[in-house]
Amino acid sequence: MAAKESCYVYRRPPIRLTRGWERLSSATAAVARFDSVAIGLPDALKGVTYRDLLFRMEASSSSAIEGVEASARQLIMDEVMAGTDEPVSRDEQVREAARSLAAMRAAADLPARRPISPSFLFEIHTLLMEGARGAHPGKFRKPPYVGYAAGRPAVDSALVAKCMDDLLGFMAEDPGPEGPLVRVAIAHAQFELIHPFHDGNGRMGRMLMPLHLMRAGATTEPNLVLSGQLYANREDYRQLLANLHKRGAEGDWVAWVEFMLRIMREQAQEHAEFFQLIRKRFDEVSKATVEAAGQRAAGHLLPKFLAAPAFTVPSVAGDQNRVTVHTWIDKLVAAKVVKVERPGVRRRATIYVCPGLMSLLGRK
Repeated sequence: MAAKESCYVYRRPPIRLTRGWERLSSATAAVARFDSVAIGLPDALKGVTYRDLLFRMEASSSSAIEGVEASARQLIMDEVMAGTDEPVSRDEQVREAARSLAAMRAAADLPARRPISPSFLFEIHTLLMEGARGAHPGKFRKPPYVGYAAGRPAVDSALVAKCMDDLLGFMAEDPGPEGPLVRVAIAHAQFELIHPFHDGNGRMGRMLMPLHLMRAGATTEPNLVLSGQLYANREDYRQLLANLHKRGAEGDWVAWVEFMLRIMREQAQEHAEFFQLIRKRFDEVSKATVEAAGQRAAGHLLPKFLAAPAFTVPSVAGDQNRVTVHTWIDKLVAAKVVKVERPGVRRRATIYVCPGLMSLLGRK
């Protein structure tokens, strides 16, 4: 009975969304600049190519917040190995982060006009928690299961569906004169305090923020992923959520929103710099590839290298003849654009790496 009495009581925050937010102007400007940098990327870098680099780092950071350590490099090597005929013993932490990556990719492909609905959440949660023991993928919590948010009992399981309907309605409302960033910050906290699923709530909540930002008009694509900065500030992140659960007074909500506005500003600035670095590296690799193997090779291989800087010949061949692709890769190895990461022996595939692009993943 005591645990039930201490469940989080869901309600709209006791603050005016249009109040004067200290960090709103700088955060909004940083997000707008980030979006303009993303829009300005060359066509070869748009779409899933640069997004794959970003999403791997996001899956790594979001998982790390939950104590799951798997680097973006490990995720790429895991994908490469999974694409071979070799028996592979996959590390469980890498497997868990890989599920996060698969769920993020599926969420990013949500049609812009389709609402974020419970059925959509169930689809993504199923991908995220597939095979995880006791996770009950694709279902909200139901009695007698108790969820714990910020170390305390979350919303009563019997009220989860009703609370989520209200929250999704809040997310779909016009952001108003304050713009979408404040609403995104509030919605993320509310999702975590409702804690609608048996497991995976932190990763699901962080996955929803870039979708919410895009659908509210702050970004053109769902690419402002925030887990890098949240991981760097994870103690404040957890404590401020705990304060919302414990007290939830106006001052707690103001502190939370201002914290999230800072996170969005700093992450937008970092990602804008990262996109510019991607462009610079891509131009360098592109020039060297054309010089070593020709324009046709560059046109076929470069987008694949950017999406997956570690690869095998079959994984990048696509509709090209594999002998031709082998010839291209040999030329690039000779020119040191590509290097052999693991030589092929008998039935083991040769694994190659594009160092100029792989080194971009040396960050969370």
